[in-house]
Amino acid sequence: MIWLFIYALAISLYDLRTRRIPNWYTLPLIFAGVVTHFPGHLDVWLASFALLSAWASDWMGAGDAKLWIAVLWAMPIEQSSQALPFMFVSFFITSLVQIFWRAIRNQPTAHLKTPAAWRTIFFLLLCWYVH
Repeated sequence: MIWLFIYALAISLYDLRTRRIPNWYTLPLIFAGVVTHFPGHLDVWLASFALLSAWASDWMGAGDAKLWIAVLWAMPIEQSSQALPFMFVSFFITSLVQIFWRAIRNQPTAHLKTPAAWRTIFFLLLCWYVH
């Protein structure tokens, strides 16, 4: 799983620099993960649906949603069984960090588009720590 962490770290750094995540970073990983782990675990399907719903509701960008789905599908099957609760915990904690960071910098806490790929790093560390 170290390769997935390095992959997410590289994409996060790219996202911080350019504020975008290209399809050629995420789509091959989604495809490889689906082919390798199909039919997958129910938590991965529910988390993918939640991410697509968040994107459709304009709560997150399309690149971020695709990156999360790619990470979820690429995870080893024994770790993906708890993907949904870990995803919600990591979104909650990173949201608090982001709100605190914006408050320190006197930025608005809502309606501000910022790079969010770094949240996958916290998610992977959480999954790695628990397993």
